[in-house]
Amino acid sequence: MTMSRVIRPIANVVWPIINVFKRHNLSSKPVTKKVRKKSVIGDFLPNIVVKFYDNISFPYHEDANVQEYFSKNKLFPWQELHEKFPGIRLSKLFNSLKPAEIEGIVSKIKDSNPNYNPPNFLSCVSIEYPEKDYGKELLSIIAKSEIVEYAYIESDGGPSSTVTGANPKLREQGYLNRASEGINAKYAWGKPGGRGEGNVQFIDIEQGWALDHEDLPRNIPLLYGINSEFLFHGTAVLGIIFMQDNGEGGVGIAYKARPQVISQIIEKTDSNGRVRKANIVNDAILKAIDQLKFGDILLIEAQVSDEDLIWPVETRRMTFDLIELATKKGIIVIEPAGNGDTSSDPVGNNLDDFKNAWENKVLDRTPGNAEFKDSGAIMVAAASDRNGHSKMKSTNFGNRIDCFAWGENVFTTNDPAELPGPYLPDFNGTSSASAIIAGAAIVVQSIVEASGKPRLSPAQMRDILSQNGTSGNRIGVMPNLKKIIDDVL
Repeated sequence: MTMSRVIRPIANVVWPIINVFKRHNLSSKPVTKKVRKKSVIGDFLPNIVVKFYDNISFPYHEDANVQEYFSKNKLFPWQELHEKFPGIRLSKLFNSLKPAEIEGIVSKIKDSNPNYNPPNFLSCVSIEYPEKDYGKELLSIIAKSEIVEYAYIESDGGPSSTVTGANPKLREQGYLNRASEGINAKYAWGKPGGRGEGNVQFIDIEQGWALDHEDLPRNIPLLYGINSEFLFHGTAVLGIIFMQDNGEGGVGIAYKARPQVISQIIEKTDSNGRVRKANIVNDAILKAIDQLKFGDILLIEAQVSDEDLIWPVETRRMTFDLIELATKKGIIVIEPAGNGDTSSDPVGNNLDDFKNAWENKVLDRTPGNAEFKDSGAIMVAAASDRNGHSKMKSTNFGNRIDCFAWGENVFTTNDPAELPGPYLPDFNGTSSASAIIAGAAIVVQSIVEASGKPRLSPAQMRDILSQNGTSGNRIGVMPNLKKIIDDVL
């Protein structure tokens, strides 16, 4: 069965293909300032993600082994496809880990979760094609194969995050203040572990960062992928959590913790010899799962779109399965709810009404809905910065949302090569909100660890953050760290 959602490019031009997911990083205000260095999407190599049924097995060591297998195997029309679409190539979907490592990770997670039935992640391939026009017809043929469970086109993505031209001298960090204005991070700083000190690991997945920013920790490791585009976005996300207490700029929520990053972008050479970028977000999540341990924090700064409608990233089936794998391992996954739509008058989407390719309401948490699928992630919406914290116009909403945080006027770090300089006064959308919640999760876990107690599980962390704080209208709760520390921990 084919998937039905589509990916949109940064310019919001609708691609004439079906079953395509588009990655955006997650803030939504329009550009009003001209920048000195513009982040531009490179020449992406389009590909189709193919999930065969779990009982289909084939060599998974090298791309050449996979292609050779399907060239000889008559169950799948690879030879005919290659003749009809010159230059297509078949390769593994996952390259960050060896097959034995993938099997080992999944086996251990399954053993610790007896009722968990993960898919066969080694039954997935990527079909790359050099010409974008191949996509629609190629996908339609692949989807008819009797051994294909589902398939979709996956291509490049870019953030909708911008700055709005607010006063660049404004350096207020109200999101650190006491509830109900903020999350009460300053109160947490007075407790052992409250500044993020300890052993809790954190990984941010997106496309690019200014990792040498003067107000971020030194030597932030890039664990996989390339430092590609939209450096301002990744830098802003890291700044919310990790700006150093050094008298410059601001101070991050968990500034004594140590960040790590994984890029969802790599470079590949197509069949015509051209070096192009490829979106490998699923591989990035798998790499993070391998790196992180029980109680560590993973932030996935991305969203997907269906024409003008934008949804959480887990609405992609493969991505859902990987997020579920992460949470079954005990990793705390923070996932933006998405910024509504890309029209000129966005109003957000009701996640209760979302239907997947099989017409199932997988995001409707209403009791009794057997179609609901819970990845275990903490899903985050965006609210205004004022007391009362009304829903931001563009943010998605619904009963699947767990938490919200500031979605406007968030002061943080910026790519120094872009205006207004090394700092942003107005980072926004579910990007900023998710980073704030990720910072809160690091602080809570670090305080628990410092107290000598066992780390919180994903379910425990989600319950604590979503049940102790300032309530919003259909956008969950903004955590109050003082209440959590004094009344819960």
